Amino acid sequence: MVEDKRLHKIPDEPVEYPDKHSNDFRGNVREWGFHFCGYDWDPKDEQLKIYLHYDQLYYWKLAEISKMARGFLDGELWGTQCPKCGDKFFPPRVNCWNLDCNLEKTEWIKLKPEGHVHTFTVAGWSGKSSLKRLPFVLAYVVIDGCKTAVANELRGINPWDAEFGMPVKVVWAKLEDRRGTITDFWFEPADGWKPSPMNPEKERIKQLCEPVYEWVKTLK
Repeated sequence: MVEDKRLHKIPDEPVEYPDKHSNDFRGNVREWGFHFCGYDWDPKDEQLKIYLHYDQLYYWKLAEISKMARGFLDGELWGTQCPKCGDKFFPPRVNCWNLDCNLEKTEWIKLKPEGHVHTFTVAGWSGKSSLKRLPFVLAYVVIDGCKTAVANELRGINPWDAEFGMPVKVVWAKLEDRRGTITDFWFEPADGWKPSPMNPEKERIKQLCEPVYEWVKTLK
């Protein structure tokens, strides 16, 4: 039987995850909503498992994309690239989505921690765990010329100053706070970037944000 090179390796034996951090961030979970509370890592098979508290405890195994999550812990962005067409993907895709490539198996590459905003929204409401940070900008960012975009917070900016196409950089959480998840980093404007002057649309967004700021001040 001919081996299909597009397929991915599956560990022959159960993954043991000897590097355990299952309880590092759990604590006494009181907030409603998502809470990433730990991870386990198996360096032999390069497999990572993440623990999530959402009213009860869940976990999921990242399997083929464990390298991406391990990179988060190490402060690195790992995406994938098709060896045939050269397309890059982050979040990673284990097989190329270019129809001409017939699901070619991709390869891991380290990405530059920079990109540009593809689109964004200003959040005026959220789950309980994020209420005190309202209003904030959620942006879809294309990192290092990839063909996919990833959603995360855009910080260090007035919500009304966010712009399509603006350059951004990746900023990492402190090492002790990383959990192998998307919350290990966020975006901020690239060094030297300045927002365009106020215009009617920016004024409209600013007016919508002002009562949210006042409401957040009342939260305990």
